[in-house]
Amino acid sequence: MTAVRANIQNSASARQKFLAGVAALNAEQSGYTTSQLNQLLAPSIPGFRLYGVDQPLTTWDLFVLWHFVSMQMPSTPPRPMRNLAHGGPIFLPWHRMFLLRLEQQIQRVTGDVEAGLPYWDWTTDGSLPADQQHTSSLWGAAGLGESRGDVVSGALSAFRVRLVGHGTQLWSIAPRPLQRAAGTDSGVPGLPTPDDAKWALEEGLAYDSVPWDVSSDGFRNRVEGWIDPRRPQQAGSPQMHNRVHVWVGGDMGPGSSPNDPLFYLNHCNIDRLWEAWLARGGRVYLPGAGADQAPSGQGLADMMVTLLGEPLRPSDVLDASAWYSYDTTA
Repeated sequence: MTAVRANIQNSASARQKFLAGVAALNAEQSGYTTSQLNQLLAPSIPGFRLYGVDQPLTTWDLFVLWHFVSMQMPSTPPRPMRNLAHGGPIFLPWHRMFLLRLEQQIQRVTGDVEAGLPYWDWTTDGSLPADQQHTSSLWGAAGLGESRGDVVSGALSAFRVRLVGHGTQLWSIAPRPLQRAAGTDSGVPGLPTPDDAKWALEEGLAYDSVPWDVSSDGFRNRVEGWIDPRRPQQAGSPQMHNRVHVWVGGDMGPGSSPNDPLFYLNHCNIDRLWEAWLARGGRVYLPGAGADQAPSGQGLADMMVTLLGEPLRPSDVLDASAWYSYDTTA
């Protein structure tokens, strides 16, 4: 049987399995130290270097490293904010592969081959008054821990951060608690709403379009969150996926954002919206062969950047039914 991904705020079982898996992976030694990874990765990744203290890293840390490395790998022709995992068509298939690999690791450490990554339908909390969104059922000792400050309660109380992104540099630091600042950024009035999700799923919307970057209007860029044509006065403000990262803040802000388990809940909801779009409009990916200004490394048959597990192509992940399904895509 395949895994079923459930709403974390509606399923106590999904929440408990996820948190148990997260805690286990954050404590499980990967067998690598930062100095060993420098020696292994520097020859194959131009300019790669892990700064800071030399220390053993956990399996959880390797996912943080993988995400950060992908952000340093540009796609040509160069465009602002575009790399081999973000800012272009590859955003959704790359993160689908990334989520799948984490899901498989959680299944391994929990011994439950049907454990699915839960999603956070932030449009539900986005319907609450802005000053109440950081106090919803997602947070607290029974959930994901503190929404602001250090996370020191609940299942994530012993969780430790070891890798932190600073611009284009990734630093190994003395282990510390996870940190958040939910709802404190004055530039983000609140979480995305149900109307935002409807806008992203607008009928007839193409997957992506020329110039295949953060200025393109298509489904991919609407859910990634670089544009919102409905609000020209807010040009440049984060929307959808981007807005959730900024709204949570703290360790969800930099390129090392997979430190926070909320990263996966956010991306599972984005993946759920993509699945709704695929099921309705057909399992189509753009750019196609010979497309104008198509970015390198982001074609249907291009291998995606991976550090864990077998690499996949966008064509491999357009139908995820062999691995998982969602309890609902409505």
